[in-house]
Parts: sequence; structure tokens; C-alpha cells
Amino acid sequence: MRFDVAVVGGGPSGAVAAAELAKAGISTALIERNLENVKPCGGAIPLGLIEEFGIPEALVEKKLSRMSVRSPAGRMIFMEMPNGYVGMVRRERFDSYLRDRAKRHGSEVIEARMKEISRSGDTYTITLSKEHPPVEASYIIGADGANSRTAEVLGFPQNELQVIAMQQRFHYSDTLKPYEDLVEIWFDGDVSPDFYGWIFPKTDHIAIGTGTEFRKHNLRELQDRFVQKIGISEKPYLDEAAKIPMKPRKSFTQDNAILVGDAAGLVTPANGEGIFFAMRSGKLGAEAMIDRIRNNKPLKIYEKTFRKLYAPIFFGLQTLQSVYYKNDRLRESFVAICEDRDVQRITFDSYLYKKMVPAPWSVQMKIFMKNIYHLAKGS
Repeated sequence: MRFDVAVVGGGPSGAVAAAELAKAGISTALIERNLENVKPCGGAIPLGLIEEFGIPEALVEKKLSRMSVRSPAGRMIFMEMPNGYVGMVRRERFDSYLRDRAKRHGSEVIEARMKEISRSGDTYTITLSKEHPPVEASYIIGADGANSRTAEVLGFPQNELQVIAMQQRFHYSDTLKPYEDLVEIWFDGDVSPDFYGWIFPKTDHIAIGTGTEFRKHNLRELQDRFVQKIGISEKPYLDEAAKIPMKPRKSFTQDNAILVGDAAGLVTPANGEGIFFAMRSGKLGAEAMIDRIRNNKPLKIYEKTFRKLYAPIFFGLQTLQSVYYKNDRLRESFVAICEDRDVQRITFDSYLYKKMVPAPWSVQMKIFMKNIYHLAKGS
């Protein structure tokens, strides 16, 4: 089977890339190892993504504008999002929809595992499992997650910082009823010494999870402690775990191949958000690929464009995590800063559309001085 482009990995980044390519008339294969796979993920997406990609109402199980954050000492800050909402999706339904959309646009969807990639001249040959015939393509998009086999085979730089996250799904109970329409984030060293814990409501269940830097702490113990502190006595009906790469690779483009989404390391530090950046990278990568095929433009334009758009966000969140996630005294200070209405407004407005929102000089100075005060207090 011969195609212009082979996309390895059928999550949001790969499915979006395949749809964009097929829509433009580029022959595309979308290779996904397991079409029934359930990606461990909180499933929170911003309003800007829902609007840009036309996500159907039926896929958004909850539209949440209320959020609370909890400090190590149990201090609670409640916040409202006046100009939008966080959409909650279930990844098995969400990913399937995106793959179906790619197929409707003309992409060939193949359920198989990529075993090997070889290159001869301008042609890549991808060997597949399940006795599928090899796929030949002129270009490759690696969208196969944090442990990207594509990146390894093609010699991309390694993913550096990785978090391991665990999530459990619980049916609603009296204990969990207060979270039915509320996102809650725990900044608590008992729950996560270097990340955070989350409580995300869906239509028929609550997703509860935590994360920590890979191989640094016992994730199962952290999760069990989190569930215990919430006060849940019921057993989860599903356990999920996955690696999250929280730093872009040093490079994610080659002459005829690119990486998108988790494979490129495009998950933001501090909050671990990946779906938005996966889909945006898939779209930007596909646009660059189309320009490469039609106009012989270099694929590095994709990486340059992505970094120009989002490097300030990654840098800002990396700084926040490195400063405030060190210990519980600093986490306590961070939660105290979240009480400021201007901080909430700037954070939420930036989150919705992933743009750095400017603030008046007086507000900037106020927030700066609060940071200095709380850093001194927490150190």
C-alpha cells in the first residue's frame, strides 16, 4: 500500500493531522495499534479548542465554569470562569470521533502496530503487525505518544522530562456528589510531591488522579492516599496510567518526518495539559506537510510556528512549576495567590484560547509584589 503520508498513532494529534491531509487531497494512512484503546487522561479541553475544531455538543459531557483549589493545609479557594468553560470529554469517545472524521475525509485507517520503519531514497517502508502488508509513504508523522517508537526509530532527540500519571474512575456516590459540577485541584505533597491531584466530573463517573515525575515516587501509594483523603470508601471500576512528556523535544522535525502531540513532548508543565497542544500541533504539522508536498517548503516551518505561538506559555508554566511545586510551604503560598481575582481572570482568559492576556501595569505590579511576598513567606 502506497501513500503520500503515513501517520503513526491515532490519538487526537494523529487523527487531526490525518483529517487535514486527507481533506487537502493528500493520500494518507492513519495507523493506530488499538482502535479500542482508552487513553488515561483527565479529558479537560478549553472552549477555544471546541470552537476551532467544531467538537459536537454530544461529545462534551460537562461544561464546567466552577473550580476549586485545595492547599496542603486544607485551605480552599473557589473560582468562577465568567467568560467560558472547561469541557469534559471521555477519551474513548473523543478519539474515536476524531478518527472517524479523518476516515470521512478520505484517510485510510489501519488497525495495526508499527513494528519497524526503513528508508530507501525518498520512500519509507513501515512494517506492521497482524499480517498487514507494509505501508510505503514519502512522509511520516509520528503521533504515537510519550514512548514514541517512531521518534526512536527515526533518531529524534529523546523526551526529557516525563511524569507518570494515574487515574481511577468512580461511580457517583454520596461522597462524590459535591463534585458533580465542580473541578477540584489539590496542591498537596501527600497527593503529589511535584505535580498535583485532580477531581474531574463526567456524565456518569468521577475521574480522580495524580501524577509525579517518572520513577521518583510510588504512584500507587500517592493515589491511594489521595482517595483516602477525599474520603472515598467505594472501589474504582477502572484504573488507568500513562506517561506524560512535559517538555518539548529539542527538535521534532526532520526533512521528511515530524512529530506531533505527546510524541513531540507537547504537554505543558505545571498543569499537564496535552489535548489542545496535540490537536494544534497535528493541524500545524499537517499544514506544513501540505506545503512541503505542494511547494517544497521545509517542514521546520511547523516547529518554528509552534514554538513562536506557544513557547511563552511553556516557559511560564515551567517557571511556575519549578518555583511553587517544591514543597508544601510554597504550595500553600501558591494557593493563596490564586485567591486574587485578577490572577483568576488572567489565568482563565489565557486558558480558554491559549493566548497570553495582557494586564494593566498596576495589576502586573500587584501580582508581582504578591508573588515576592508569598515566595518569601513560603521559602
